[in-house]
Amino acid sequence: MAPERELAVDALEIAAYLEADGLSDESLRGRYNAGGLFQAAELLFAQRGSGRALNRLPSAPLPDFPWHMLLRGPLYLLPGLAGLMITGPLGQGASAAFTFAAAFGWGWSMTIAGLRYSEPFAVPGRAMRAALWLAGLMGTLGGAVTAVLLAGPDQAVLGALSGGVVALATASAGILLALGRITLSAGAFAVPLLAATIVQASVLPVMESMITSGSEVASSVAASTLVNADLASADLASAELATSEVARSVVGAGMVGAAASPSLVLPLIALALLAVLPVLAVLRATRAPGELPTTWAVFKPHLRLAIYGWAMALTFVAFSAQVGAWPLLPIIVSAGLLEAGVWHAQERLQHAARSLRDLSDLRWRGRVTVPAVALLYAAVLALALLLVKVTGVLPQFSGIPPGVQVAVALLGAAFLLSAWLANQRQVTALLGLWSVAAVLTFTALIPLPLLSISLVLILMLSALSALNDPRSYR
Repeated sequence: MAPERELAVDALEIAAYLEADGLSDESLRGRYNAGGLFQAAELLFAQRGSGRALNRLPSAPLPDFPWHMLLRGPLYLLPGLAGLMITGPLGQGASAAFTFAAAFGWGWSMTIAGLRYSEPFAVPGRAMRAALWLAGLMGTLGGAVTAVLLAGPDQAVLGALSGGVVALATASAGILLALGRITLSAGAFAVPLLAATIVQASVLPVMESMITSGSEVASSVAASTLVNADLASADLASAELATSEVARSVVGAGMVGAAASPSLVLPLIALALLAVLPVLAVLRATRAPGELPTTWAVFKPHLRLAIYGWAMALTFVAFSAQVGAWPLLPIIVSAGLLEAGVWHAQERLQHAARSLRDLSDLRWRGRVTVPAVALLYAAVLALALLLVKVTGVLPQFSGIPPGVQVAVALLGAAFLLSAWLANQRQVTALLGLWSVAAVLTFTALIPLPLLSISLVLILMLSALSALNDPRSYR
């Protein structure tokens, strides 16, 4: 304290000095770990003349790992899984529309997460509902066009219906999870998933249906997960619908329809449930209108997140085309772990910012924290692949080469680093990186292990550069 302030007669006088200096309760808690203005004044009054004042290291405990976020990954899978099982028996047009809607949901879920963080202390009901209806509209139009292009003009109606429903369901899951309504989300998809199971059971007597469904379920998982971690990450809807897998699923669905000729009544009822129940859940969760308006100015900053998400989706699809759907399954299932990792890394950075006074010490802590979290996530993926392969729980993992295992584990680390960097507002650079990665993967110009290593190194260097900025520790 200044010498004249050390002569204060009581703590209230020091509190007046602090308030005059513009120090609020929030700034004193965040910077000095004090309980507020008056507690800081009492500490200063007790320490007057000692030269210590508040220049001491706070003893705040390290943040706990957010284990509760692990469920978010599997919950993101529900609309894609239900949509796949329902649209398959409806024919080629519906299957093609599902592919479009699932890929669309990857990026749109990031837009939804961005809208959520634009009004973090309330429910932006109007904006969320607008995002929901826009998703349904885009899914309907895109589904119709995709069905016409891949299955013929006579499939336009089924394509529009299927694309719109799957897009609505994916957006509903993204909104409910962005608002933290995990129980409501699980309940909203329980009945549609049961109906989808019944639809699949109705076509099980046909062996071709069993084979096609089994291969598509693995690839459908990617069609609605990995969101967002980015902004919270998250971090991530997904799209493991590789080009070869998509073509195979479309042809397979047509074989099932021709061989079994199942009634369209059950699939259409299930499709209606998938459209209505999640939407009703969203309308219930967004009853509060919030202050965020539904204008172009509100949506425009978040649209680039959608484009960035679609670039990541293309890379994931390309990986699936190269290695198949099954090796990527651990990334899909662990999407909640990825989001939790991004969240925890940022919490550790915030803790370091409150605990350390020297900027060089803070930067050193950050340069250790973020890469360590990414590499730990890669190690978890590698261990999961190894355990499943060794134990033989899933026979599909038995023939995965070690190089593919390394490539998949490092791809997961790249996704986590990308999610953290997106939170640091580096979306434009990430969009370019993932677009180039998608092209290189589709064209197979670079072996996948080398491509994954390159992605991790580039993103690691970008993260280390971003950690030089003190704003990265907010």
